Amino acid sequence: MSQTMDGTLLRQLDGTWAWSDGTPEPRVRDMHGGGVYNYRCRTYGSGGTYVEVPLAAAAREPDLAWVWAGVTAGLYTQSGSGDHTGPPQITEESVRRMRIEPGEDPLLGHEPIKHKRAIPGVALVPGAEWDAWSRQTIVGVWWDREHESDILAIAGRLGWSRPG
Repeated sequence: MSQTMDGTLLRQLDGTWAWSDGTPEPRVRDMHGGGVYNYRCRTYGSGGTYVEVPLAAAAREPDLAWVWAGVTAGLYTQSGSGDHTGPPQITEESVRRMRIEPGEDPLLGHEPIKHKRAIPGVALVPGAEWDAWSRQTIVGVWWDREHESDILAIAGRLGWSRPG
């Protein structure tokens, strides 16, 4: 059974949520991993689609420990993120950064640019594995904003104290 808000809100075996006093709470819904950890994907033709999971997040986040275990076991390829921009492209209409795809040379034909930050390292997790994890993993709860004050008030009456 999952719980949140200091145990005042409990996920029942049937997948519904209820308060610790037994009152059902139908306004609360599961938040799955893919909705929280929304990372860039890259596709290699018929080679499949991969999710770029930042190595720092995989090492730090308990929900992503399975990715870190796969990295350390050599199951997932490591790469630099493709989610960064290259040199400026100047046209008559605009000035914008060039989009760089994995494996491209962003400096080809351009003056070298100084990166303020290193390109983050990522683990390339097969999309099917990521989707399966996301469907089965609940990382939190969510509700409609119109119900928030009432839900927080009930949690407070049952012993939850707002962080901060």
